[in-house]
Amino acid sequence: MSETCLYETRDHVAIVTLNRPEKLNAFNPESYQATTDALKRADADPDVRCIVLTGAGRGFCSGDDVAELMGGEGLASLTAQFEVPGPTMRQSRTPIIAAVNGVAVGYGFQLALMADIRIAASTARFSQMFIRRGLIAGADSFRILTQLCGPDGAAELLLTGDVIDSERATELGVVLKVVECDRLLDEALALAARIALNPPLAVARTRAALQLARSGRNEQLEHLADQALAELVRTDDHKESVAAFLEKRAPVYKGS
Repeated sequence: MSETCLYETRDHVAIVTLNRPEKLNAFNPESYQATTDALKRADADPDVRCIVLTGAGRGFCSGDDVAELMGGEGLASLTAQFEVPGPTMRQSRTPIIAAVNGVAVGYGFQLALMADIRIAASTARFSQMFIRRGLIAGADSFRILTQLCGPDGAAELLLTGDVIDSERATELGVVLKVVECDRLLDEALALAARIALNPPLAVARTRAALQLARSGRNEQLEHLADQALAELVRTDDHKESVAAFLEKRAPVYKGS
């Protein structure tokens, strides 16, 4: 795997770390593909039950590397040569926590939004910088920001491109909570561990339902919820949860 994205696992949790700290983890073609590959690897691993996405150094992700992606052939032609993480994140069966350790700008902000939960360091900064480059944010930014912040809050962020700090991001509903930078990864891993304790099949179905809810696909959500409940009640993990409750012991889930 490319050194532009690091990968490790700890107790059912995969840690995916953007690793171009000298560029505040701005994406170039290699790191776009490496990050996508790492997320796919985590989602394909049956032993991984949650993913923590973070950045090395001072930044979470400062968006695109302007020198490498905005000149020459231009981003539009280059994207045919590599994958971006967005589709993989949307389709993931595995919940994703973004541990935003520093600047999250442009696609870096959008990347954080595509996670299920965001925890930010007190040093984190966020900006939908697209409009200041004469561009427009991706559909995920419009959809998710409108849900999290309401139409007015989303409009402010998307139309101004203003930089906001982690406290303001929390007020707007973008971030679950803010912690000191040296505690960020521990907080994210603790939350991931709480998720990973639950039955994997139920977690995967819940993650899928959340994605439908965020997309406003209510009819599909109703169908998935009904179908998932009918399937999950017959699983070994459900039976194990009941047995563990009655026997007053910790359950052991196998994802079956």
